[in-house]
Amino acid sequence: MRVLTMASQKGGSGKTSLAASLAVAAADGGETVAGIDTDPQGSLAAWGRRRQAQGLTVETAEPARVRQALDRAKASGASLAIVDTPGIFGAGVAIALQDANFVLVPVKPSILDVEAARPTVEQLQTLRKPFGLVLNQCLTSSQGRTLDAATALVRSGTLAPCMVALRADFLDAMTAGQGVTEIAPRGKAAAEVRLLWAWIAERMQETPARG
Repeated sequence: MRVLTMASQKGGSGKTSLAASLAVAAADGGETVAGIDTDPQGSLAAWGRRRQAQGLTVETAEPARVRQALDRAKASGASLAIVDTPGIFGAGVAIALQDANFVLVPVKPSILDVEAARPTVEQLQTLRKPFGLVLNQCLTSSQGRTLDAATALVRSGTLAPCMVALRADFLDAMTAGQGVTEIAPRGKAAAEVRLLWAWIAERMQETPARG
């Protein structure tokens, strides 16, 4: 089983909604997915409770008990666990990162968010965890701002080649307990998430699965 962990120094990055849609996209691609929500807000777990489709479970766990939750996921037959963490990089998040095969850091395309991502990147480099950044909630009408943010992030670490725009499909999918690939399979949001998942999956193949 491999572990994808979502991390962000700044709240409001769209981390949880992206985690939910990535979980569905991974399941569509043949993975057996287990979600683990360590954020006290419990948004990913609430999304999981709203789901009607079978085959994708979400449980809550304190950061200190993530390893036990991962053991349960593996025992249940999961091939991929997606761990959602609080929107602030603290000791609990560092604990939750210990078993990650890959860490995805969503960043909104603004100078404040780019600057806020730097401590997260520094922590991940210290922990020697494979990671990538993705520009999330990009405004399609502000391509110049997105390009400036991308230029700044390239200097910080690996940047996903596919950006994710701010689209209503994400809000609708979270409300319905679905992923964007379910609620609008032919939509632009679905295409972006599929591309992002393909990029993440390729990165994760470079790391050994959790024993």
